[in-house]
Order: sequence, then structure tokens, then C-alpha cells
Amino acid sequence: MLSSGNNEDLSNGWEAIANDFISIATWNIGSTTVENWSNSFRPGQTILDVGCGFGGSYTQCLIDNGIKIYGIDASQTLIQEYQKRFPGVLVECEAAENSLYFGREFDGIISVGLIFVLSHEDQILVLQKIAIALKEGGRLLFSSPYQICDWDDLLTCKKSVSLGREMYVNILQKHGLSLISEYTDEGENHYYDFQKSGAL
Repeated sequence: MLSSGNNEDLSNGWEAIANDFISIATWNIGSTTVENWSNSFRPGQTILDVGCGFGGSYTQCLIDNGIKIYGIDASQTLIQEYQKRFPGVLVECEAAENSLYFGREFDGIISVGLIFVLSHEDQILVLQKIAIALKEGGRLLFSSPYQICDWDDLLTCKKSVSLGREMYVNILQKHGLSLISEYTDEGENHYYDFQKSGAL
């Protein structure tokens, strides 16, 4: 579990508003996109949810399809809610940039609503760590705008930053990942679907 000797907020503002977020969030937006993406996985395969929050309807879908899920999130409150909702899932309260990702590789990794809340440097670091934690042939799905832009998050009031499609492709290509598709969900959120070279 995450422990820190200082007051640094590794959740990027999400711990402070976690209870309010749990009470108002539906997490239905994007679920169909994740569920469609996950259809290529077989029962018994593993997916890591980086920035899993308190889970969503797609989480239950993955469980129902026999996928073994692991999750990490830097908000203790969100992780506790996740454990209540999905007690069979192995989760850790850790920041994505500091996590060891359970010390293993995964068939798939998803990261919805996280990458763009990180700093420029931490986005690169986390994507590199994700690439290393992905098995050959594995798939990565994450959300971030396709254009280079920044904005203030409506809930945390903290700055969010998209490095843009070209930068994300360049970062992950260096680690053997190729962009195979892109999606836009009903909330107009943009997703990148990458695959690591090698047969799944």
C-alpha cells in the first residue's frame, strides 16, 4: 500500500474530492469502448487498470468474461470503494509513476482518465513503465485528446495536459508498441489502442 512521509498529493487532487466523485459519478461513459476493446481477450488472461479509481461497469464486464484484473490508483478512498465493489480484484494504492505494477507482465493494460492529469515528464515515465509491463502481443488502451492542449479539470481544478497523438506514438514506438486503432466514446473522449510487437 502507498505510504508517504510527506504531504505530497500523489493522486493529483483526486483524494480530496474522492467522496464527492463517488457520489456523483456514473462511470458509464466509455464503458462500451473498453468492453469492445476487451473482446479480443480470452478467459484467464490478465489486464492491469492503471488509475482504476473505484472501478466501473466495464470492470464487472471484464470479471464476467473471466479476465483476471489488477488495479492501481493513488487515491486511498477510491481504492477502498473499489475493494467494496469488486472484492475479488487485486488492487494497490500506488501512484502510477511510482508503482512496480505488481512486478509482473500483463496481456492488456488500460488507463482511462489518468495519463493527461500527469505532468509532461510523468506521462512519459508512466507510458514507458506500462510498455515494459506489457507482454509481447499485448494491448494497451488509454485515453487522452489527440491534439496538444491543456485545460483545468472541472472536479480537481488542476491542470490537465495532452501531449498529442504524435508524441504518444513516438514514445510508445520506442518500446515496440504500434498504434493499431483509435476510438471516440459517447462523451467525445479519445482513446488510443496500441499493440506490442509479438503474438498474443
